[in-house]
Amino acid sequence: MYVVESKGGAIVCMLFSLFFLGTWPAILTLLERRGRLPQHTYLDYTITNLLAAVIIAFTFGEIGKSTPEQPNFLIQLSQVREFGLKWKQKISIVVFTGLLNNVI
Repeated sequence: MYVVESKGGAIVCMLFSLFFLGTWPAILTLLERRGRLPQHTYLDYTITNLLAAVIIAFTFGEIGKSTPEQPNFLIQLSQVREFGLKWKQKISIVVFTGLLNNVI
């Protein structure tokens, strides 16, 4: 797993993310001005955020050697804890029910 240990590396990562977080919405706004529907723009934005999160997790999570103290991303995914999983399922059901109540 890749861990940023220097201040310079952390600052570069933050500047990199700020640049792309600032330019992507501006590009989507420009597309809306040219006639693209806002619903399609929102779908593009959410799908891109999901893909970026998955790509970043797999990229930074698999860089370097896997040690017992710092396992790689895929090894951590296979180590699902039963208690935590059930707790998250219950919370997601409550949140989903609340969202349904707002829609109806």
